[in-house]
Amino acid sequence: MSEASSYDVVVVGAGPAGSCSALAAAEAGARVLLLDKKREVGVPVQCAEYVPRQLAAHVPWSHRCVAQQIALMRTHLPDGQSVETPSPGYVIDRALFDKTLAAAARRAGADLLLRARAAERTARGLVIRQGAEEFEVEAKIIVGADGPRSTVGRWIGQVNRQLVIAAQCQVVLEQPLEATQVYFDPYYPGGYGWLFPKGQVANVGVGVGLRFKRDPREALGHLLDRLKINPQAVIGYTGGLIPSGGPPERTWEENIILVGDAAGQTHPITGAGVAHACLCGQLAGKAAARAALHSDLSLLGEYEQEWRDFLGGILAHALARRRELDKSWSDEPVALARALRENWVAFPAYGRREGSRSRTRRV
Repeated sequence: MSEASSYDVVVVGAGPAGSCSALAAAEAGARVLLLDKKREVGVPVQCAEYVPRQLAAHVPWSHRCVAQQIALMRTHLPDGQSVETPSPGYVIDRALFDKTLAAAARRAGADLLLRARAAERTARGLVIRQGAEEFEVEAKIIVGADGPRSTVGRWIGQVNRQLVIAAQCQVVLEQPLEATQVYFDPYYPGGYGWLFPKGQVANVGVGVGLRFKRDPREALGHLLDRLKINPQAVIGYTGGLIPSGGPPERTWEENIILVGDAAGQTHPITGAGVAHACLCGQLAGKAAARAALHSDLSLLGEYEQEWRDFLGGILAHALARRRELDKSWSDEPVALARALRENWVAFPAYGRREGSRSRTRRV
C-alpha cells in the first residue's frame, strides 16, 4: 500500500461491527479501508455463535451461515430448577458469517487489508503496522471496531473497564439438542456456563467476571465434568473478553467513532453482541460517510444520538440488573438462584422492570 493512500473512512476491525460499518459507508459513496489484525477474517472464532432470528432481515448473509435453528433457551439455576424461554434464532458458523459481511463490504467498494494493526493516530489519519512495515494512511474519519480492548478507543480515552473473561470449547454431541442451555453456578462468579448446539457439535463455554479472579479454564473444566462430557469429545478451544459494563460516556470524539465491543454495545447481562454490532455498525458507517463527504465532523454526533435512541435504554436497564446481580452474587445456591430470578433475562421480574413481558415455564 502506498504511503500516499487516502480514504474517507478507515474502519479498524473486520468483525460484524466493522464490516457492517464499512459496507454502509461504501454504499453511501465513501472511499473505505477495512483493516484487521487477523490473517483470515473470522478466524479464530471467539463467540458462542447464537444470533436472534430478526437479524437475518438486516444483514447481507447467506443461509449457509446457519448451523442450527433455535427455538428455546433453557436456564438451569443453582438450586436445581430450570426454566424455558422462547428464544427464536440461529447458531451460526461465525467464521463464515464474518467472511460474508466482509465480502459484502468489498463488493460495495471497500478495500480490505489483513494482518494490519492501527498503531498510532496522526494529524492526517493513522499509522498502520503490517508485519515489520509501517505506513501512514490519510483518513477523514476513523471507526474503531477493534474489540473489547480497543486501540482506537484508547486514543480518545474511552475504554471498557468491566469485562467478563470466557473460555470455550467445541464438543461432539452424542445426539442433537434443540435448545440453547445456560448454567448458573457459584463456581462461575459474575457469569454463566453455556451449551449452544450446532447440529452434531456444540459450543460449550464459561464466562466469569474478571474482577472475581476465577480462572475461566478451571470453570470450563467444572462445566464439562458437570455435563459428563468425555475429554475425547472436545475438538478445539478458544476464549476471549466480553464487555459487561455498558457503553462509555461517549463513543464519538473529533473524527473518531466507536462501535460494537469497542463501544461497549454488548448486552451487560447476557453478553450478546453480534446483533447490536451489526445494527450499530450500519448506523456508524452511514454517519461516517456523511461526515466525510460533507467535511463536517459534527455529523458524527448523529451516530451517537441514533444508536443511543435505538439501544441505550436496553443497555442501561441491563447494566442496572448486572450491577444488582454482581452485588447479590452468592456462594450459596439458593441465595444465588433468588438473585437470578430477579435479574436474569429468562424471568418475569427482569421484563417487568424493563417494561416488557417475558414468557417462561418451569421444567
